[in-house]
Amino acid sequence: MKPHLRFQTADTLEYNISGTGVSTLDKLLGGGYEHGMMHLFYGDSLFHDDLLRAAVWAQVPKERGGLESPVIVIDSSNMIDTVKLNDYASEYELEIETVLDNIFVSRAFNSSQTYDLVINHLDEFLERFPAKLLLLPGLPDLFIGEGYDSKRAQQVTHMAARLLSTTLTNELVTLISTRQPVGQYNHPIVGRALASSAQVHILVEQTPMRILYSMLKHPSFPPRIECKSKYITRYGVTLPLQHYFDEDLTTT
Repeated sequence: MKPHLRFQTADTLEYNISGTGVSTLDKLLGGGYEHGMMHLFYGDSLFHDDLLRAAVWAQVPKERGGLESPVIVIDSSNMIDTVKLNDYASEYELEIETVLDNIFVSRAFNSSQTYDLVINHLDEFLERFPAKLLLLPGLPDLFIGEGYDSKRAQQVTHMAARLLSTTLTNELVTLISTRQPVGQYNHPIVGRALASSAQVHILVEQTPMRILYSMLKHPSFPPRIECKSKYITRYGVTLPLQHYFDEDLTTT
């Protein structure tokens, strides 16, 4: 059943937040992904690992911070990696067969297929599979790669509006990504409509030793940065000297 939309007073307003499966992202986002919001990842393609983790973590029980929900993926970037899904399922103490059975993937090979899946089939998917997590890796990339003319720009605008409406109405966690270059002021080059519709922007970068997450847009928080090491320190393991210097945070 779709939620009844109405006004609330500020003292009764509640936010439904679920963990990301990545402690650094949890800290960056003030606890996790907020339901009813579109999150846009861009920058280094390492964010695909975070999207795969999200697909697995979504199936973790609610008492552990997960969504306890199936996942719908409209994949425009051929992101699915069953080996990594297996690794993450083991890490989160889940059965890999159950995890894979609850990730519903539709692969798009061109912009027309991407547009058709979002506009004409997404509502049907949500009726068949009661998912609370929607992943759209590489959503605008095929449109830009095929030549971003006025027709494709209109299609991206139409998709952005539909996704925002669907996300709000169904209280979804919607994660979108793009591999397009970062533009002026670190904004994503994805079209104004999509960038505007996504309430949260997360720029992912890597240095030789760290992964940096910059949250540059959020309706509740100011811009901020969190980072995590690319290496896990274990007894008997020698790390490069650069690991211990703050300069790495600004190395590109």
